[in-house]
Amino acid sequence: MSARIVFQDLSPLDTIPSEDERRWLEKLAQDTTTSDYVVDFGQSVAASSPGPVVQCGPDGIWRAGRYIGEIYRDGRVLEIQPRLGIETIAAWAGAALNVRIVPDAAEHAHSPGFVAELLAAAWRATVTSAARHGPPALRATVRHVSPHVRGRLDLSATLALRAARSPNVVSTSRPKQLDNPVSSTIVLADRVLDRALHRTGWRGQRIDELLPQLKAVVGSRAALPTQRSLARVRYTPMTLPYRGAAELSWRIARNRGLLANAADHTDSGLLIDVAELWELFVLHCARRAFGSAHVTHGTRLIRSGALLRAVDDPARALGRLYPDLVIGPLQHPWAIVDAKYKRLADPVGVVPEDLYQINAYLSVHASAPLPLGMLAYVDLPGQTAISRAEKLGPWGTTIGHPVRFQRLPVTADHCIAAMQQLVPRPHPQVPR
Repeated sequence: MSARIVFQDLSPLDTIPSEDERRWLEKLAQDTTTSDYVVDFGQSVAASSPGPVVQCGPDGIWRAGRYIGEIYRDGRVLEIQPRLGIETIAAWAGAALNVRIVPDAAEHAHSPGFVAELLAAAWRATVTSAARHGPPALRATVRHVSPHVRGRLDLSATLALRAARSPNVVSTSRPKQLDNPVSSTIVLADRVLDRALHRTGWRGQRIDELLPQLKAVVGSRAALPTQRSLARVRYTPMTLPYRGAAELSWRIARNRGLLANAADHTDSGLLIDVAELWELFVLHCARRAFGSAHVTHGTRLIRSGALLRAVDDPARALGRLYPDLVIGPLQHPWAIVDAKYKRLADPVGVVPEDLYQINAYLSVHASAPLPLGMLAYVDLPGQTAISRAEKLGPWGTTIGHPVRFQRLPVTADHCIAAMQQLVPRPHPQVPR
């Protein structure tokens, strides 16, 4: 059994590490590229700025970052457990994917494989929902060269054949086929998850019925499709739910950390970014509170948001400027919200870079009515003291924007109610 060092996310190590453990942590913190281990649940602004897995503070205390999961290296295991519990994290992941996630085995919720169990539950729910109307049979163009027309005649290609004295004609058809990038990606993700879980019965009846069909056409040695090939897939209204299943399957199949067994030679792992889940959870609650039409996710604004633009060529930008959420019309929003999976507690309070960030977002909207700016922190358990930033708020910018630093509840209904209370919604103008 490999030695295991256990943290909770955003928390210090509750034991004093030995000299060997300290050196191992130092090497891991220095050599680890976080993005190599993270399986994300979807596009988020937080995911574009990875943070440290663990770090040692000026006080000499080791603390875990915003990730949960495991890293295996040199005969040791770094385990980071969710401080909010696996049920809360599963609920956030379900909100991010718009599916209901129920871990299949509750006894695994606090085991070393809890991240694999969570990913399996998310994958199972997404694929089962997509397969409700059948397997991912997609139409693909097939070219036929024969004496008979099958489907649509390709006139130019046929004329070329006739010019070469061939008796054949060229035609094309678009039959439904299971041998496609979506099927291959689902099969590969299933293989990775199955090896990680080491137990039977985790898929559920619908997936157990679907997989033999897919494996029969893609084979046992299918290559992982590229993201570009998945992006080129054209879905019908019936197969559109498979887009989300294919994207999640691709991220799981790409990350080989699920196959780690903590052997001495292993250098792999798997992490989930809790900051990404918090951002997507807050986005879900905002859409429930104000309606999807009134909430824009920051990932939609990546191309237009910039801190600086070249005077001679405005298309060239320097620095990114897009918040997590914009509530209300983009030109005249009601609120600009940035989700922060951090402690909001004294004496640290709000860190300066977050103050500069929200002020930069608000500076773009300098005409009345001025939007509310809000940094949405997570209400972590056991934190009863109200910080100075909360106690003295709301605050105001030099232009006059109201600004709040707010801890939001971790359950959907309470978070929705809090956002509806905090974000002012303008009254419609009554014609005279």
